[in-house]
Parts: sequence; structure tokens; C-alpha cells
Amino acid sequence: MLTVKNIPSTRTIRVLLAEDEHLYQHVIEQYIHEFNIQLTIVNDGKACLDKVDRQQYDVILMDIIMPEFNGLEVARAIRNKGIKTPIIAVTSNIWKEDEIKSIKSGMNDFLPKPFNAQKLARKITYWSKAGSQPAH
Repeated sequence: MLTVKNIPSTRTIRVLLAEDEHLYQHVIEQYIHEFNIQLTIVNDGKACLDKVDRQQYDVILMDIIMPEFNGLEVARAIRNKGIKTPIIAVTSNIWKEDEIKSIKSGMNDFLPKPFNAQKLARKITYWSKAGSQPAH
């Protein structure tokens, strides 16, 4: 069983978190501080787009409801730029239709809030190895 403690740390995984809620920024930061992940946090969709233009990431964690551009708009814009970095929706929108909209926008996976450190660790580890392919 994969846990936060036994995630392989052979290389640093670069994760971009696009999340406007400071509580979830802090929670995610605390969840991943124990393993070899370089976390960059942005507060809105515009800042996320700026970051992906300047830096390469292994995984993007994307909230759906954010200021400037929402996560669905940002995912579409990232895919339109030809960027194939795996995007995981991390959202309080927990309905099946929200998951479908996320995947249709170009996101690879869906992680409803609240989630635990182990579930987040599994998703990041899987997608950092899998590259860009649909979740389903």
C-alpha cells in the first residue's frame, strides 16, 4: 500500500497548485512536505497560466472555482497551448457532472475535497509517472 511515507524520492516531483482557498493551500502543503515534491502555489487561473508558460511541472493540481479564470477554462487554455502536463482537479464540486466537465476540459483526473494525504500522494505519484493520458 502506498503511503505518504513510502513514496519513492528518487527525483523531485514538481507540482503546481492552483488554489485560491488558503486553507487548502496550507493543507496540501502540509500533506506533501514530507516527501520529495517541489510545490508552487498560485491563487488564481491567470497566475497558473503565467506559471505554465515559464516553468515545466510534472503535475498540476487545479481547483475548479477560482478568480480570474476558473479551472475548466485554465485546463482548456493549457491544452490549447499543447502542454500535456497531467492536471488533477481538486475541488469541492463533487457531482459526477463536475467530474465529466473536468475531464472534458482536458484534465486527467478528479480528486474531490476533502481528501487525505494518502489519496493525494497516490494521485501525484501515479500521474507524475504516467504522463498525460485520460483518467478513464
